[in-house]
Amino acid sequence: MLNRLVLLQATPFAPAAERFEGAVLFWEELQRPVSRIWNDLHTLRLSGVLDRIAGMVVGLPTEVTPYEGGGQRAGLRDVVLDVLGRRDIPVLAQVDFGHTSPNLPLPLGIRAHVDADNQTLSLLESAVAEG
Repeated sequence: MLNRLVLLQATPFAPAAERFEGAVLFWEELQRPVSRIWNDLHTLRLSGVLDRIAGMVVGLPTEVTPYEGGGQRAGLRDVVLDVLGRRDIPVLAQVDFGHTSPNLPLPLGIRAHVDADNQTLSLLESAVAEG
């Protein structure tokens, strides 16, 4: 869940922003208002994480409530686009991983490629060691 990564940012256990260089950031969120997700994504942006990633994969939102205020309505898509700003990186959304069923396992630490035009996420390495 996104907020777990964000909570680490204020601790000595936070991964250095450089660790995200060229990475695909995948996250999901459940039972939270979109305004909190906006705050969490901005924390990652301000810590330098979002400036280094090569792509983003967003899981299916579960009980994520849109923002409604001042005559405006903002959903998860609006928040992601707002926080990324002019960053030209591929983003896939509504991906079945995390707390959903079916659940696509996403391994950590292997090379991956996101193609938003073709709506694909490709794992470029084996997720398990041979032998």
